[in-house]
Amino acid sequence: MKKITKFLFLSASLLMPLEASRGSAFANQMVHSRSLVDTLNVGLEDTVHIGFFPGDIMMEVYRAPGDLSLYGVAVDVHQWNTDGTFPNLKVEVYRSSAAGYPFTSAGWMYDFGVMGENGWIGYAHPVDNDSIAYPDVSSAADLIWNNFSAGAGVCTAAPEEVNGQPVWGTKVLPVGNDVMIPRPSDGSAGLFYVDFTSSSQFAKDEYIAVVVTYLADGAGDPANEATIIDLNAGDASYIFPAPGLMYYGSGCSGPSGEHGWYIMNYAWKFQYVVNIFGDIPPDIEVYHVGMSTTTGLPDPIPPYEDVLVQALVNDTNPAGGQEGVEIVGLHWQRNSLTADTNSVAMQVAYNLVIQQYVFGRRIDGYGNGTTVYWWISAMDVEGNISTTNKQSYIIGTLATDNDVTPYEFDLHGNYPNPFNPVTNIIYSMGTASDVTIMVHNIQGQLVKNLFIGNVKPGQHTVSWNGTNNFAQSVPSGIYIYSVKSNQQILVGKMMLLK
Repeated sequence: MKKITKFLFLSASLLMPLEASRGSAFANQMVHSRSLVDTLNVGLEDTVHIGFFPGDIMMEVYRAPGDLSLYGVAVDVHQWNTDGTFPNLKVEVYRSSAAGYPFTSAGWMYDFGVMGENGWIGYAHPVDNDSIAYPDVSSAADLIWNNFSAGAGVCTAAPEEVNGQPVWGTKVLPVGNDVMIPRPSDGSAGLFYVDFTSSSQFAKDEYIAVVVTYLADGAGDPANEATIIDLNAGDASYIFPAPGLMYYGSGCSGPSGEHGWYIMNYAWKFQYVVNIFGDIPPDIEVYHVGMSTTTGLPDPIPPYEDVLVQALVNDTNPAGGQEGVEIVGLHWQRNSLTADTNSVAMQVAYNLVIQQYVFGRRIDGYGNGTTVYWWISAMDVEGNISTTNKQSYIIGTLATDNDVTPYEFDLHGNYPNPFNPVTNIIYSMGTASDVTIMVHNIQGQLVKNLFIGNVKPGQHTVSWNGTNNFAQSVPSGIYIYSVKSNQQILVGKMMLLK
């Protein structure tokens, strides 16, 4: 086994010494947090405190960035209970599957908007008594699953999710006795690592479900707010699927007062002690968002002003293969998470201040009241792709009166990118013009004439199916496309993967 250098990624507020007994077992492992590579990357610029009571259970799904062995998990406690008792947190790891969250019983993932206390997905109960709630059908004998097929919870008027089902899969850790995080005698908060004494293997892109239970044994009365234990979490509103779930939230219950699982719009700040065996996607860190390289976003953001997005992107390969970033893309949608996507390749430049290469590109300016959802993707030289969570901003005010339509010629990139077999090149014209669109290979040789003709003002799309002028399929690789108007030529880069 190749020895992996140990990394500990903590936010500034969490830098604290670890007890030797907590850290010594992990000397040769990497510690993954959600600031490192995670295909459910949260970012977690903000922090909130999620409180839960004795008997509550919470779960987080983490998508493995590469083939890995999981050895331990760290739970970030913001504040322990203050009622004088010394309870325990039980930590378990489950192998998620199509028979549990994030998949419905119909086989698809839950809709993007199913989050917070609207996202009820059910609970287990005895066959002859639906007023007693259990977290899962495996919690006791003779249980069946209630998917809230009728009725609505008291939290909202929204109906419960159809096709809800048990959220757990197969328990893989710990093997044998339960593993606990006991409340320290002095009540000190921070990161608490649990060593499972054994490991479990997960394949790349497999979902890992970490479950934390606030054990009622040894705890105080749940009706007493002093029994609350607060955990650090961050807003995960634009992650799909949502990583956070909770069972028996004290302020919310299902039909007829039963308690069940619901999808949270938060992700807990867990950390995962792992050995990575396979290549992992690039690590993307948003470096700066603003009107220029030195100014941030004003309030309000001026209409029709481009917004600069910069990112740090690095690629590592614990498996010992080739390292390197192939292409980084900036993507955005207007006013809807299901709207057409604009995509452009980000350009790289060396930043003398931070002594690193920075990828940057601008998002087009739009009119007052426009909401822009944006994210970044990156692909390494071995074809691994990572994507940040979606973020958003609103331009100007909600008023749209007296907006002046800009007249400009602009290239909005191609989507999808990378692609197979078809991609769409998107551009806009401020005035009518003759337009020529061509595709060249990286040696500069003409591959295909996509379009020649006169184009009216507005946004336009031209598709390319990866063939040349002789209708023959071209090989995988990077291709350059150009859009030429009467006065200007705009150029973009795209990658064909087969």
